[in-house]
Amino acid sequence: MKALARLVQRVASPRSFALWLLAYALYFPLFFYGDVPFGLKRIAPYTKEGGILDTEFFYTAAEAYERLEQFGAEGREVYHTILMGDLLYPVLLGGLLAVALTLLFRTLRLRGRFWPYAGLVPLAMTACDYTENLLVLALLRHYPEPLTAAATAAGFATAAKFLFGGVSFVLLGLALLLWLARRLRIRKS
Repeated sequence: MKALARLVQRVASPRSFALWLLAYALYFPLFFYGDVPFGLKRIAPYTKEGGILDTEFFYTAAEAYERLEQFGAEGREVYHTILMGDLLYPVLLGGLLAVALTLLFRTLRLRGRFWPYAGLVPLAMTACDYTENLLVLALLRHYPEPLTAAATAAGFATAAKFLFGGVSFVLLGLALLLWLARRLRIRKS
């Protein structure tokens, strides 16, 4: 963990933040709203309620297979293609958040042992997202054969992804508020 934290510390710079932000800003609208083969918009015709499993906070194995059944054969193919597009999204979001948190906490110079590791929280989110994607890909590849353990693990990986993502955004919000408070205090002095 220390080596990974040091690597994130080395990579984090205003320039790398700008590059991560640009890459994320370009990819996000394509993936979420673009009418491209790997875009989430493509699954809409195959869903009656909800979307892909990745957007649920948690699901059981039975719920996962219900959703896959609902998609039908064509929808499952579309979902597979979307997961190929989802190979890029987790690293873009995780990288952006890791660099942003690292820069903010470096600027704040807080005491304590946790703060140098804050940039690792989004990387845990990224790891959980890739785990989830691999498990869902296995479900799609073996469908209709039930892989109950993989489907259950996918539900937990999805929940962990959202948990680490939530913690990342809370840390980002707190760091921004603290940074802003310090800036306002400096201006008043």
